[in-house]
Amino acid sequence: MTTTDDERHISIHIGGHIEKPQDDVLYQTCYGTMQRTADMHHLAYYTDRVLDFALDVLSNRPGTGSPDRSGLRRLGRQLCHEFEGLDQLLRHGRTGPLIRLVLRTADAEMVCDPVKGLQFVVSTSYTSGHDYIDVGNDVDRATAALVSQLRGQLGMVSLDPGGYEREQDIVEMGLPHEPNIEIVDGDTLVPPEVQVACRNALDPAFLHLVAYCVGDEVAYLGDTFDHPTMQHYFGRETTPSRQRKHYRNLSEQLYDICTSLNRVSAQTLRGRLKRIVLDVEQGAVFFYRLNNCTQLVGVTLYQPRVSRADLRMARLAHECDIPLGCVTD
Repeated sequence: MTTTDDERHISIHIGGHIEKPQDDVLYQTCYGTMQRTADMHHLAYYTDRVLDFALDVLSNRPGTGSPDRSGLRRLGRQLCHEFEGLDQLLRHGRTGPLIRLVLRTADAEMVCDPVKGLQFVVSTSYTSGHDYIDVGNDVDRATAALVSQLRGQLGMVSLDPGGYEREQDIVEMGLPHEPNIEIVDGDTLVPPEVQVACRNALDPAFLHLVAYCVGDEVAYLGDTFDHPTMQHYFGRETTPSRQRKHYRNLSEQLYDICTSLNRVSAQTLRGRLKRIVLDVEQGAVFFYRLNNCTQLVGVTLYQPRVSRADLRMARLAHECDIPLGCVTD
């Protein structure tokens, strides 16, 4: 069933299995978020990969052609499926379950956050003028707040996707450090200016690992895992060397993961993925695509600093986007 609410021209699609959505608190909460978030263009709710309802203001966007509502719904369903596989992969790092997935192209961003079990909220925003990331992250923040609100209605604690709830409580430290650095083939694969930029981006306060990859191989890896202030992140199950190996392997796997996600999202999100965020209970993994042959991977283990680490990675991506003789888009 598809209808339109004239207040903000919100188109509403309700799954055939949902009765009286106007009486459903979950639906009303999502609808309220859609009304309040100006740049949120599509919002969908899924249970076990089945669409419960979708809300959108795609008809309000002039000059964009016919909105692909059905494509967004299918992509959302596919992301719920991909989310489960990524969750299993990331659990090898012993940093908790996946709590947020972000896909970003040049002019669109899709966020997939779980509410509980196999229930997901998926939001989409079409933007312009932001390259890798929108500094305000308004739609991302609104989606995170919505999921936390829905969990609260169920008597469940917030997982703080994006670390947005606690980011203002953290004071910048700028800790001195001597990072662990591994470089493959020296200047041949990793230009000196890239090495300097990656080293300077590392900070034991919030950005704990950076990998520069050529193709599906890590050419540079730097981390602050040995810093004294990071001892509490490690213990019997995890050690700095074990985590270093885990994130090296994951960095090389992310090339194929990005390729796979590109196949399912390129048409609907209009272009190739430039940024992927895999937000877990304890921190996040960031994938930034520079061009066809190079990409950056970043890691933070500190949840309240996920958004700050993401912004640092965006700045680093601009600094490291240096032609290396490969074909770029």
